[in-house]
Amino acid sequence: MTQPPATIGKYAVVRELGRGASSTVYLGDDPFNKRKVAIKRIHPHLIADERQGVRYRRLLRKEATMAGQLRHPHIVSVYDADVEAEAPYIVLEYVPGAPLSHFTSAASLLPVGQVLDICYTCCSAMEYAHTRGLVHRDLKPANILMDANGDVKLTDFGTALQVKSDSTQTLGLVGSPMYMAPEQVREQPCTNRSDMFSLAVTVYELLTGRRPFEGDSEYATLYKISNDEPTPPSMLRPGLPEGIDDVLMLALSKRPEHRFAQWMDFAEAVLAVKREVRGVSAEHRDGERFAQMRKLPFFAEFPDQVLWEALRLGVVGMHPRGYMLMEEGAAGDSFYVLIEGRVAVVRKGWKVAQLDAGVTLGEMSYLRKSDRRRTATAVAETPVVVLEIRNEALRKASEDLQLAFDKAFIDLLLNRLITTTEKLGSGDSDGLVVGGDSRY
Repeated sequence: MTQPPATIGKYAVVRELGRGASSTVYLGDDPFNKRKVAIKRIHPHLIADERQGVRYRRLLRKEATMAGQLRHPHIVSVYDADVEAEAPYIVLEYVPGAPLSHFTSAASLLPVGQVLDICYTCCSAMEYAHTRGLVHRDLKPANILMDANGDVKLTDFGTALQVKSDSTQTLGLVGSPMYMAPEQVREQPCTNRSDMFSLAVTVYELLTGRRPFEGDSEYATLYKISNDEPTPPSMLRPGLPEGIDDVLMLALSKRPEHRFAQWMDFAEAVLAVKREVRGVSAEHRDGERFAQMRKLPFFAEFPDQVLWEALRLGVVGMHPRGYMLMEEGAAGDSFYVLIEGRVAVVRKGWKVAQLDAGVTLGEMSYLRKSDRRRTATAVAETPVVVLEIRNEALRKASEDLQLAFDKAFIDLLLNRLITTTEKLGSGDSDGLVVGGDSRY
């Protein structure tokens, strides 16, 4: 890492906070106001090129001008700027904490209620910015900072647009491709509804650990933003409060006029969903469930990140002795992972197997799309804890998770087949599903 400068302008540099493609952010001391500040300085080598230098100085001046006119508790304040310095910089309010991009993986998701609060707060801040004619154009988790108390602040107005004064918008893609609204992708004028789309993508990711539009390349992602309908977030994380699908799908509408008319309409819709989150949610048990699943042989080859996604994707259920998980001949649209307890498998009235924790039930309804009928009945012999995953949800999950399950299913079926073959060879056929069909 490059040694940070001792000073930038009148500010003493304490340490580096972060580094991007165009700038480095340092923690600094303001000697006159006796406060910590964040100093965003353009990389000197970018300024060395005359054409690039003009562009980056203009962007920094724009960020200072745009954000400098905003005074809101949830928007980072601008204190100072020197766009003519050899390495131009802007001095910002220091927010001790982390960007929301730290909470977008399946293993690090924030509680659902907190995410909804964050969305409401961002709507309020953007309503304030909109009344001053500003469109952010780059809302994303990395540009929303959260402090130690859980309060959030919007930052990085470098690509913002002053709608009331800019009669012509800059041509070319502006913003971060994965969070762009369809009209941004098409290089059409952006409005507050474009920012709504980007915030909805952000909230979707904070709730599920997945973005609603993801392709193998930037071009593929942009195509999906313009053409594909996103998977409802509750498909990827069952148990989300009722109504969140409707709110986010509306904000993710392809056409701007189909989204919320005003920011506070979005905010009020989120608040209505938040009211459905009663008491303490089940997030506090996720760590316990993760630890249980980590010990099961079925999940031995699942990386931690993938295992967290599996836990978020399914619904954990606790059922009493005698509960029927599956019924022979019935259509199946999900499968189970047995986390605790013992299950009896019955076929045509005969008990054919007894299964303990660490195995799956009903996976053939996922593996064989053409035939979803259950081939056996599964009844809890003891109180059980199971993770139920809908087949369609797994097919829409990440490729890493699908591959991990496919491999685990193959290993499980092979082990069942080997066990069946060995017992048949020894003449012990009690409790077996014969005829080469060992699926449940």
